[in-house]
Amino acid sequence: MNSTNIKTFYQGQVIFREEQESGIAYMIRKGSVNIYKVMNNKKVILDHLGEGEIFGEMGVINPGRRTANAEAAEFCELLVLTNQVLYGLLKQCPKTIQFLTKALIRRLKRTTAMIPEGTHQSTFLSICRLLEMAWSVHSLLPPEERKKDPNHDLGLNYFQFVRKVKSIILVAEMEIDAALERLAKLKVVEINSLRSAKITFPERFIKIMDPATFAEVCLNLYKELQRSDFTLRVEMEHLDVYDFAEAVGTTPQLLYQKMAAGEIPEGLFFFHRSRGLDWAAKQDKDFFRSVARKRKKPEELRDIVDVLYVDNATLKTAFERLGYYKLGVLVALAPTDEVRERILGNLARKIAQVVEGEARSKEAVDDAEAADVVEELFETVREIKGANAGKGGGTK
Repeated sequence: MNSTNIKTFYQGQVIFREEQESGIAYMIRKGSVNIYKVMNNKKVILDHLGEGEIFGEMGVINPGRRTANAEAAEFCELLVLTNQVLYGLLKQCPKTIQFLTKALIRRLKRTTAMIPEGTHQSTFLSICRLLEMAWSVHSLLPPEERKKDPNHDLGLNYFQFVRKVKSIILVAEMEIDAALERLAKLKVVEINSLRSAKITFPERFIKIMDPATFAEVCLNLYKELQRSDFTLRVEMEHLDVYDFAEAVGTTPQLLYQKMAAGEIPEGLFFFHRSRGLDWAAKQDKDFFRSVARKRKKPEELRDIVDVLYVDNATLKTAFERLGYYKLGVLVALAPTDEVRERILGNLARKIAQVVEGEARSKEAVDDAEAADVVEELFETVREIKGANAGKGGGTK
């Protein structure tokens, strides 16, 4: 590394001040740095950074005036990151992109926590600032990295952006959606959808129409919203399925299965009225009259309800190998009548009666034993499918 790109600072020495013009960032090679603001004549430390961390990054991503001060907490050596140097790092090491993104996120999160409530930016402006930073990082990707993402030119992945914002500023998803929809209606951003046969819902992508004026437009829009008493505040009394799954230590997929099985009280389900009805109005007239069951590959079979994805001929062959006791375990585990009937319907009548008796005799099934039996069933299914494929037969 060229020595002209290295700067040294002694303890207490100011690296840059708030409101100074910015055009470069720094990476700490040695020592540590404090990021701070002066509020009511008091020095408030926003962040303490160590070796390997980047700061002042907005000076490269979106040149303008510094929003905070930086000083050496001890003797330190800093690598100066100009636009050209940072681009070189991104080109050589894709991990730098992830590191820079994490640095931006951590900085906003810590700043939010440290600044007194009276000086905290509105939620709307926080969402806009995060969108601006995310778009800047997205735009900095080198050409070879962009090629690895076939959807890069469509913009930021909407779902991933919303999830990241929720984790940073702790707001409800409806609040983020409302802010983005407001920006889209005013043509400040563009939201596009991409449909695929592989997924149930279309992927959505966000594009900032004019990055150079985005921040100023958002600020002016916020002032207009304040004058019209518009508010995006939504109390976080509700969780989406992903947050609820994380809170109870499970997966969204398992929650969906339990909802279908009636194991979760229906009083816990809520739909956003206007968005839900608008979406429903766009579906075919027969959409809500039946369920389109997706196919699963043999290697994707995991839960007892997955017997619904296996053809009858394969199930009959697999059940013949299991024996009455294990079939009784499977019936006892069946969470719905549909699953239960799928199992019993692929057994001879007399055998089904015996298996039902086995199932009724089991007051409770040991979790470990249940997991073993289900795994054995699907291993058997995979063996049968593999043998059929080897003979030229297909898989469902």
